[in-house]
Amino acid sequence: MMDTKDPPTLLDLATQSLLSNEHAAIQALEEIPRELFVPLFTAAFTGRHKNILTAIVKAWPFACLHIGALSVQEPERELLKALIESLQFLPALNSATRSPKLRILDLRQDAGCKTVCPDISTNSTICFRSCAHSEHSIFKIEGQESLSSSKSEAQPSRLPMELIVDISLDGTLRERNFFALLQNKVEQSLGSLHLCCRDLQINNLCECRHALSHLDLKCVDHLAVDESPLTEVTKLLSHTIQLDSLSLSKIACRSLNGRTFRNFITQLSRMNHLKELSLSSFCLTDHLETVLRVLSADLEFLYLPFCGLSYSDFKFLSECSQVSHLKLLNVNNNPIYWEDCEPFYYLLQNVSSTLQHLKICYCFLTDSTISVLIPALTRCSQLRVLHFYSNQITMGMLMRILELLTPLKELKHVIYPIPVHCYGRWHFQGSLDRQKVEDVQRQLNLMLQEAERSDMNWITYSD
Repeated sequence: MMDTKDPPTLLDLATQSLLSNEHAAIQALEEIPRELFVPLFTAAFTGRHKNILTAIVKAWPFACLHIGALSVQEPERELLKALIESLQFLPALNSATRSPKLRILDLRQDAGCKTVCPDISTNSTICFRSCAHSEHSIFKIEGQESLSSSKSEAQPSRLPMELIVDISLDGTLRERNFFALLQNKVEQSLGSLHLCCRDLQINNLCECRHALSHLDLKCVDHLAVDESPLTEVTKLLSHTIQLDSLSLSKIACRSLNGRTFRNFITQLSRMNHLKELSLSSFCLTDHLETVLRVLSADLEFLYLPFCGLSYSDFKFLSECSQVSHLKLLNVNNNPIYWEDCEPFYYLLQNVSSTLQHLKICYCFLTDSTISVLIPALTRCSQLRVLHFYSNQITMGMLMRILELLTPLKELKHVIYPIPVHCYGRWHFQGSLDRQKVEDVQRQLNLMLQEAERSDMNWITYSD
């Protein structure tokens, strides 16, 4: 059988040949055209050629270098450390040596980001991913230096540089060592390296105060904090200026009527660009309005699992403009067992033109509740993912739901609840009849086949 894989190009063969001889590859960096650096870097990173990568960074002929689409798993973290160690802050003294031009090293993974930004001008260090908010950004530093026309030229000046990273302060040895490396490199630069953290994840703020003192929180646009007092979270938020995403989980707050919560709301009101808000295990019973009404109407992702949402909370959700353009809504583990389900119905109706992901698991939904919601669900023309497992639904209702949702052409992935007839006692795992579960799956697959929806995947959790 013929191999359908495309044969390697001449560039691929030349790159692999060069990488097979480490000494030759490093020597060739003085001579090869700048256009070959990107494919050589990609191949060296994929092949884990640590020494060659170090040399490439030192001779990098572009202003920026992004990890981009390259996969960074546990073994590759050693490569990231090598890239950081390779940063040079003084220009080459030997004129015969290719002078490095690298000013911005971006270690974040992003499938949509190219290794090098397009050149805007030959004399510019502009990069589309460079820092825009910190006083210590590369542009601010360069602007200050350009004003110092009387600066002595006797000694080579240090090059302002930027290191863009995502940081997790989770207390593990691996992350502590990685942060120590970043801190040491900043100290070696004597002020010329700006450590720009865009995505910051913190587990227990009280144990991270020393590390946070070394970060410029104005750079952070994605912030996640777990298991911390709300007072500490509020202090942290006061130092941020441009959050796109805020995730808070298991945050301790004694009262939703006290000064601590009011101060938190004050900080939330400053977040004019917030598009994603996640409040998990944050009891907000009858206070969701207080949180959402201070935000702009640009929310796209809203996670509210384990928040103890009440009827009045859902009623506010169904009416507020802040959630009118949601792409994702997660209200898992919030009981929706009231006889009047109209608030949730109107909520789904109001976001029907934009909603793509809906998660309503462990919400105590029943046949009667679902029957009220189905007309609104069928209007969600952009819905792609629906999770509603662990709800008390009968087989008849499940089949009706599938029949009514198959016309939704964008809907591809559904996780459904095990029907109640599969249990000896409702939701008592030891009483689950596995054969009945398999029969349910076969019946649903048959219905999908008859509806000509082989692209739609319906599954359930039985463990």
